[in-house]
Amino acid sequence: MSPVDKLAIKSKLEKLEEIINILDKLKKTPKEDFLVDFRINGATMHFLVIGIEIIVDIGNHLVSAVFLKSEKTYKDVILALGKNKIVPEDFAKENSKMTDFRNLIIHAYAEVDLKQVYQNLQKAPDIFRKFAKYYLKFLEKLK
Repeated sequence: MSPVDKLAIKSKLEKLEEIINILDKLKKTPKEDFLVDFRINGATMHFLVIGIEIIVDIGNHLVSAVFLKSEKTYKDVILALGKNKIVPEDFAKENSKMTDFRNLIIHAYAEVDLKQVYQNLQKAPDIFRKFAKYYLKFLEKLK
């Protein structure tokens, strides 16, 4: 087992908390305003991507440091979190699709459906909070 960089993880979790707070504010935007205001929907996509990146970064670090496994894709990292009991397996399977959404925003941005972005915005802060809670719980077990 490689050493887990708990300080780096806690720093990333603090950044994730900032992202969650921003997304909580953005999700209060009425859908009609969200769909036409490029500043709001653009900011939302940016912060969703950062949140997903943080979740995958922490997950990848834990999987590689604790279980000495290297995953090829972002989705594989999320699924490995479940397989290795870092997060519940059903939670990992259910949320592994967030990486597809991240890839859509990054690589196929012309095809992004703002209604889908709005739907994901409504769920993302709670999902991100659960990942953070599971990560902290797992770190406690490593003591």
